[in-house]
Amino acid sequence: MTSLLLRADAAPTTGVGHLSRCVALATAARERGWDVALCGSFTAGEWLIGDLEVVPALEPADVVLIDHYGLGQLTLPSLVVSMEDGTYGRRRADIVVDANIYTSPRPDDGSPVVLRGPAYAPLRREIRAARAARRGSSTPPRVVVVMGGGAAPSSVAAAVTAIRETGVPADVVAISSVPVSGVDVVPPTPDLPTLFAEADLVVSAAGVTLLELCCVGVPAALVQIADNQAAGYEAATTQGLAAGLGTDPREHVATLKTLLLREDRRKALADRATATVDGQGADRVITAIETRLHESPTRAPGGPSISSLSVGADISVRSATVGDSADLLVWRNDPETRAWSRTTDLVATEDHEAWLARVLDDPDRHLLIAVHGTDPVGTVRFDRDGEHWEVSITVAPRARGRKLAVPMLLAAERTVHGGLRACVHRDNRASTALFERAGYRHDRTDGQWVWFAKSV
Repeated sequence: MTSLLLRADAAPTTGVGHLSRCVALATAARERGWDVALCGSFTAGEWLIGDLEVVPALEPADVVLIDHYGLGQLTLPSLVVSMEDGTYGRRRADIVVDANIYTSPRPDDGSPVVLRGPAYAPLRREIRAARAARRGSSTPPRVVVVMGGGAAPSSVAAAVTAIRETGVPADVVAISSVPVSGVDVVPPTPDLPTLFAEADLVVSAAGVTLLELCCVGVPAALVQIADNQAAGYEAATTQGLAAGLGTDPREHVATLKTLLLREDRRKALADRATATVDGQGADRVITAIETRLHESPTRAPGGPSISSLSVGADISVRSATVGDSADLLVWRNDPETRAWSRTTDLVATEDHEAWLARVLDDPDRHLLIAVHGTDPVGTVRFDRDGEHWEVSITVAPRARGRKLAVPMLLAAERTVHGGLRACVHRDNRASTALFERAGYRHDRTDGQWVWFAKSV
């Protein structure tokens, strides 16, 4: 049995985001039969822990996962997994996970596997259940105000004041550890995902809760209450995943009023958000750990592995969104791409947009964008076919010749589990070499098409 020890803290001043991620990963690991324990100081968010074992200090385990900004570099006789948020919590490890919706340059520090993007966001199963339970709008609109697991009462009070100043009738629930005048108050609670599913709008801090709101598909207005939330706040508001209320919502009453009055504006935010975060990140991270354990039985960081190719090229992958539509169409209609495709015709914009909407809404299709540094450099798509996934890969025309295809493919493979198949034109030597280098074997030939197979 694989043993996993997760190290995090939760406190009123720092919130419970680190603990929440660890609980999501712990649940995914236990569902695979792992022996799991938590280690840390938990003076907030105790309700998240449930029946998980808490141990007083780091102890021997097959896998140690660190979700902590302040611990620095660790040397342990275990496979080490490190959760980081941009530059916060950065350390060398066997596996690094940065699940944010933004990307930032990351130096090659010898970490052989780096998983980046919201596809790897570890979200609790209660969040995924809330996504399935999402309901329609209500009148007056129902608003939940939450500033993280630490409650942040002053920020909650400022948001409630701003909502009142809109003059729009609203049913407001504040998540707070202290009373808030004139509204219903609920203490930090395990029932928060249910409140999200029932809300028409959530006013939230731009921390881990942001990814939870995206997954649930509830419209959100964000407040930046800490320096480490700045990049996530900027990315979410720029990408249209949430509205922005700055550092003080009382200075953005007009934005709140628009959101309360216009259901179409709220729906546009929710649609982009739910297409960006699918809630399967914890399973993908555990699968990556299992793969690394199999590849590197000595568990030495930096050991030789085909996975290390993704780090050398600084490739990460994230789920595609409607905001990627223009890039995807340009890549698809490139003459070289069409020459080797099973369908060689040019694709019209309206047909492409309809196709993209179907793909993003289909649980049996997984469309990823590969990113080199901060530059989108191509796409990898997985289409479920029974017990297998058929994989398709396109390198952006401007990124060709930079030896990114294999790292793109390997990074994308960590998001799925099971058998993979690829179909290549028999004369396409570049694609044949790509799949062979990535560990695929020849499966069969069907006329002018050659099939390759691999298990992950």
